[in-house]
Amino acid sequence: MKRRTRWDRCGLCGELRITTREHVVPRSLYPASKSNSRFQRITIAACVTCNNGTADDDAHFRNVVLVAGEPNEAVKELWSGPVRRGFAQVDGHRRARDIFDLMQPAPDVGPNRYRIFPADDPRILQIVRKIIRGLSRHHELAYPLSDGQVFADVMRQTIPEEILAAMEHKEAEPDVLQYGYLRLAGC
Repeated sequence: MKRRTRWDRCGLCGELRITTREHVVPRSLYPASKSNSRFQRITIAACVTCNNGTADDDAHFRNVVLVAGEPNEAVKELWSGPVRRGFAQVDGHRRARDIFDLMQPAPDVGPNRYRIFPADDPRILQIVRKIIRGLSRHHELAYPLSDGQVFADVMRQTIPEEILAAMEHKEAEPDVLQYGYLRLAGC
């Protein structure tokens, strides 16, 4: 899809509207070292409302995922770059407070240790559902999916081995995003 706007069906809401490019996986999850990633460039047509309506939540999603996940080189690069710069901006104090408000004591790890549970944050689940809806459009599964049609959970339950084996597995970059999906009969 070209950079300019055009009339198309929005990949998220399905309405025929003037659309722009929507990055299925938020660009904020990719450090500069991943600038050549092919997956980063997967886009769908999206209307301005669907595309720009979650910009603040995209940054919050990145910050929470970086704090809650395992540290790797991509995480360290994002933390020392865009995240640090974001905390230095006018709304940086609010962004930091949003993260601190999610922290819960983790006495099983040690005294004065805390954890973040991303699935407890509705803003995180909203972005996860948006990514799933975009991936569904990209992989030509179901379209359009409403937010209410997507169940999002952040690994609270183990997925049975037989279901994992039946899934089609994809990744953005192994250290950025890995996902799997099933094509269900009748969908």
